Parts: sequence; C-alpha cells; structure tokens
Amino acid sequence: MTVVAENPSSALSRLGVDFDGIYNDNVPLMIGVAVDRFHISESEAQTLAHQVFLAFFLKVDDIRDRRAWFLGAICNAARHYLRVRARDVELPRDVADRVDPEFARITDSLPDRLAAREAFACLTSRCQLALHLHYLEGYSIPEIAEQLHITPAYAKKLVARCLRQARERYGGKDRT
Repeated sequence: MTVVAENPSSALSRLGVDFDGIYNDNVPLMIGVAVDRFHISESEAQTLAHQVFLAFFLKVDDIRDRRAWFLGAICNAARHYLRVRARDVELPRDVADRVDPEFARITDSLPDRLAAREAFACLTSRCQLALHLHYLEGYSIPEIAEQLHITPAYAKKLVARCLRQARERYGGKDRT
C-alpha cells in the first residue's frame, strides 16, 4: 500500500504524487548506478540515494522527467562524494602507538592549566578580555587599546593591573 492510499489527507497526497511508488521505482536504480558505475560501497550508495530522494521532495514540482532527474542527481552526488573522499588521507597503521606531542607531558602542564583557568575565572570580564587578547590571541598593547577603544598607555596599565588582580585573587584563595 502506498503513502497516498494509506492516508489520503496527508500533505503528500495533496500534491498528487505517489512518493512511495517513486521511491520504490528509483532508489534501487540509484543505488545500482552508484555501486556499479562509481564503485561506491552499497551502504554509502544508499545514503547518497536517500539524500537525492530528499532533494526530490523539494523540487518535485519543477521536475519533468523524473527518471532522468534521479539518474543525473545520483551521478552528481556520487561524483561529489568521490571528490570529497579523494581528499581523505589514510592514517599510518601505527598511528595508535604514537604519542601526541601535545599530550606527551600533560601531567606536568595540567595543574598549571587548571590554575590559570581558576585564576582567570576570578577576574572581571574586562580583565578577562584584556588578558585573553594579550596572552592567548597574541595582541600587542596598541592592538588591545584599539580593540577596547582606550589609549595604549591605559591598555598597558589595564593588562598589568589585571595580572596583579589575578595574582591577588587567586593567590589569596585557600587552596588545599
């Protein structure tokens, strides 16, 4: 039984299109084309066919020859899939055995990072912004002044004051 016959008051039936019949006629054809002509795995071909069928919903009124549209759409989708996949680089087999240099000494840097985050959280939003721009984004004092619409002299004082404030507030906490 088709979607149109099961629920005659559905939005699909109001369009006068038997989507279930069209799906059953064209999706196996699209999967076959993707697998046979483009050598795409069947599971990936099914995904592409479903994406094409969803695009069909949006363009149903503009399509004159449905079979030709489905064939053209699956060919274009398969070519796009292959172009994207061609950019993928296979990882070496021993990648799981290699240590990421960033995490090689994580036990040494983790306490410092946690302390920095905690100290950062103790600051006002303006100080957080100034220190973030200077130390994390690499902005110079004149660039910070431009971003915050202040003079370079005040930006220098702001960064120094914020650092002092972080030391006082974080250092003043009882850390046990």
